[in-house]
Amino acid sequence: MRALSSGLLATVLAMSAWAEKPDPSLEAARRARDRGNADSIRQEIDHAKQDATFQGQIRTALLYSWLCEALYGVEDQKGVKQAAQAGVEAAERAALLQPNSSEAHRLIGDLLGQMIPFVFGGGMRYGARSTREVDKALELDPSNVDAHIARATSYLYTPAMFGGSKEKAVEHLKKAIEIDPASDTAHLWLAQVYQEMNDKTKALAELEAARHINPTRGYLLYLLKQMGGKA
Repeated sequence: MRALSSGLLATVLAMSAWAEKPDPSLEAARRARDRGNADSIRQEIDHAKQDATFQGQIRTALLYSWLCEALYGVEDQKGVKQAAQAGVEAAERAALLQPNSSEAHRLIGDLLGQMIPFVFGGGMRYGARSTREVDKALELDPSNVDAHIARATSYLYTPAMFGGSKEKAVEHLKKAIEIDPASDTAHLWLAQVYQEMNDKTKALAELEAARHINPTRGYLLYLLKQMGGKA
């Protein structure tokens, strides 16, 4: 992942949409993610952790994933690792409560992927399980937009000799957009895939599509700057 310094920020973009019913506090946390306001997200996490139900654990895991994005923005790598670890634990508790939850498995896979850059031998330790969890999420719900995005990121950053494929990444991201045209995250990832494929025109077009959906997301503005678009 190559977008910011060592490129770790890109990973978190697979953590996007709340798969259950939205509520005002989650919308506030989403806006905090877009602004890079980690403290506001931590406050929401403190409330969510008190709920031991399935919904509470899913909510907690999702908020931790959003906290990762906010912390990437200030290059707090230690904080990202801690948030990802805590998020995995919450998602695993959710999966124990509802083993057939696509979103629980998706979050486990995504958050394990977040941990890979921060752990010695992280790819060997967590890569295969991360992929299995995302595949399980898609098996349980083929319409899970965020699972398609997560699978795309895995295809993008896995070496070809181990099954990586930019073309398959594009397929999953286009499927995500087909399912949810309002997913700015899918467009942001598709822009990065096209950038990796040396197609700057398509990459900038995807960034513009993301801007139309969510013009305030901080990472969008960062990518526009990196790719030579108009901020």
